[in-house]
Amino acid sequence: MLADVVANVLEALGFSVRVDHKVRSRADTEIEIDVLGEKVVGDIKFIVYASCKNWDKPVEIGVVREELGRIHQMLLTPHVRVLVANSFTDSARREAIADGFVPIEIGEKVHEENVEKAYLKVYEKLNKLFTGVAPKWMQDLAEKAKKIAEEIKRIGEELEKAGGMYKF
Repeated sequence: MLADVVANVLEALGFSVRVDHKVRSRADTEIEIDVLGEKVVGDIKFIVYASCKNWDKPVEIGVVREELGRIHQMLLTPHVRVLVANSFTDSARREAIADGFVPIEIGEKVHEENVEKAYLKVYEKLNKLFTGVAPKWMQDLAEKAKKIAEEIKRIGEELEKAGGMYKF
């Protein structure tokens, strides 16, 4: 379920996505990736590796090290490494960041009742990451578009209220 959330977010951000995708390792064995996102940017295939830990307990440092080992064994090299979980221990979070991962904490195990909340948390973090590396002019344009969208929504709500006043 968490892998589907991450896949949906990456798709919304323009990536082609594969869930539970198998790749070859340097030792010619298979490595399964929870979510692999790819987006062609110019002549580069930009790759996002996401590992999803939909557990009741926090992710510990050993899991982060295991994920790093998996990435080092892969033939392809992801540009972004994401670890998504309910939570991380403090040492696991520090290790993840030090190892180049983007840790995303949902705050609870994901299930049908909170899938939208999880989607919004993952989307917010990844969207902020990807727009944060964009040029300043593009970030400013995105902020303007966001403000315009909020204003259009507000106007729509006002029109809806006004339209309700004249029901016969």
